[in-house]
Amino acid sequence: MTRNELKNLWFSIPKEVNKKEIKVIVVDIKNGFYKITTDVKGYYSTSTQGGYGDNVLQVILDRIKVNDGVNDLSEYQLIIK
Repeated sequence: MTRNELKNLWFSIPKEVNKKEIKVIVVDIKNGFYKITTDVKGYYSTSTQGGYGDNVLQVILDRIKVNDGVNDLSEYQLIIK
């Protein structure tokens, strides 16, 4: 096979068949940060915010309450460490 044939074959393979959606918020109370991970069909994002100290849980609970129409965090699984 030529390089172009291999490339065309590679990009024609379906990559996201039966992909499980992952929407998770991990809150690390001890270190004062949280991480939001979104892995859905056609989109992946991860974001880490820190420096909140003991208030990190209240910060993320406030973010979950505020639905800005873009990021509905109420759909996310909340994990507290």
